[in-house]
Amino acid sequence: MAKFIINRNKMQANNTFNLDWTPLEIDNEEELTLLSAVCQIIDVVRDSQYDPRIFEVASRPIAYITNLLGLTESQAVVYAIIMEMYYDHQISTCDIGRCLGLPPIKAMVFHKEMEELCKLKYIICYHDEDNIEKQYCVSPEAITSLQQNTPIVCEQMVINDIEDWFAALDNIIVSRCKGNIDFNTLCTRINTIIKENEHLHFVKKFLAKTNDMSLDNKMLFLWICNMIVSDGFESVTADQFKKLHNDMYVYRILRKSLANGTNPLIKNKLLQIATSSDTRIRDCYEIPSSVAEEMFVGIDIDFKSAKQKDILNPKDITPKQMFYNDREQNAIDRLASLLQPERFVEVRKELQNQGFRSGFACLFHGAPGTGKTETVLQLARTTGRNIMQVNISEIKSMWVGESEKNIKAIFSRYRKLVEESEIAPILLFNEADAIIGKRLKNTTHSSDKMENAMQNILLEEIERLDGILIATTNLTCNMDSAFERRFIYKIEFDKPSLEAKCSIWKSMIKELNDNDAHTLASTYNFSGGQIENIARKCVVDKIISDEPISLASLHKHCNAETLDKSIKRRPIGFLASTH
Repeated sequence: MAKFIINRNKMQANNTFNLDWTPLEIDNEEELTLLSAVCQIIDVVRDSQYDPRIFEVASRPIAYITNLLGLTESQAVVYAIIMEMYYDHQISTCDIGRCLGLPPIKAMVFHKEMEELCKLKYIICYHDEDNIEKQYCVSPEAITSLQQNTPIVCEQMVINDIEDWFAALDNIIVSRCKGNIDFNTLCTRINTIIKENEHLHFVKKFLAKTNDMSLDNKMLFLWICNMIVSDGFESVTADQFKKLHNDMYVYRILRKSLANGTNPLIKNKLLQIATSSDTRIRDCYEIPSSVAEEMFVGIDIDFKSAKQKDILNPKDITPKQMFYNDREQNAIDRLASLLQPERFVEVRKELQNQGFRSGFACLFHGAPGTGKTETVLQLARTTGRNIMQVNISEIKSMWVGESEKNIKAIFSRYRKLVEESEIAPILLFNEADAIIGKRLKNTTHSSDKMENAMQNILLEEIERLDGILIATTNLTCNMDSAFERRFIYKIEFDKPSLEAKCSIWKSMIKELNDNDAHTLASTYNFSGGQIENIARKCVVDKIISDEPISLASLHKHCNAETLDKSIKRRPIGFLASTH
């Protein structure tokens, strides 16, 4: 084999170089692989100005690649040059020309080869708005193909139903969220289902509307579309597409461009700041209804009231008998009366007429298992109100400023729900201990300052609440006094009285007679939740062993339920009903 040596001292009048030939010591009998074939081709074609003689000099490695991968000779040369630049994520035809020693204008002839390599999944194409020409990068499948010395097997992903197409898209995105694939693989797989399904209405519209956009923005738009179609979201916060990119720097740049309105998705009106958001929130986005209606043809979505995973319908709440002490019962009955739809409207109107705030923030506090959360559910069921459930753990974010924005987004969304609902829903902050604690003084750490900022925003939002908020907490000793003032109704849930415990025991274990229920109630100072645990164990025992419930088994379960073993208990006999 031989290679080109350029004699730069002998430039001809037509601005080309004289090419001299020098033998290259390569064993033509050496067994080739894709990797060795790529290396040999690069040795021959570098600075060759794409002289036709390269196909003769490098005929053996070129033939090896064309036979194994099914490429033409010119595609094999371009493939070799691109694979040598596998580490570069912005390869252009200019780079191909630079390797060959050609000026950019002459390198434009390689567009056809690049497009074919894209179709075969060896490279990924995207268009960066900052560059005039298309950019390419080597696909993860091509790297694997090179390492394993095998061609890429292109699976057919022709889909005729748009909902099936979104199901395929969702599978790819879920794999990315789980960390099973990186951003490049995500792009490759999505590009496959796009290229092979251009007949679908959504795909046609997507390609037309994002033709000149970068790969980052295309993937972001599809990510958001998928959250709307597959997950039922109406709007998406920046946090929700954080896992799109491997590099947090790229994520921050993308996020900043959305926030300041310079992103092409905002400029071209494919995205907009969520209309339900507070004017201070700039990190919550939605697809304009006009765009959604144009693109999502054939997809069963109600854009005005998309199904939300955190909304609990009162019809889905199982009726449950609750037992309270007299004080609790009176307070809950009064609140239940207020929350009856007609009465609630009447009360709010009168408060507004007298210049008072019309929102109702309530605090249910007490020991675990005393029925705080279940009471909220039953109030919602009996008054026909949806519950918007807040996940406290998702509010607190490690990123500075995120927690405050999460709080704002929650209340903005709740306000929209109130506006759209005939009956105002309940905003439930369950187990709110972590966010209504005492604010820290003389803070120096950024995390402490962020905690205080989040609490200040929460206080402000409760102050301007126009609806119903119920927070539950196990601890009130650490609650900030400012929060205490914000809650108009505060109901303390005690451990049930002896009479209430007797009723709970009998309601949950039907086999118990009055005497046995009284014995259990007086022996164990259990909450309703603890009694329910024991009742569930009895059901399991009955299924597994088919034995009747006895006081001995109940005694065993009660002892197991109690962590404090220092309490002495008198022996208990058997249920008379089991004899």
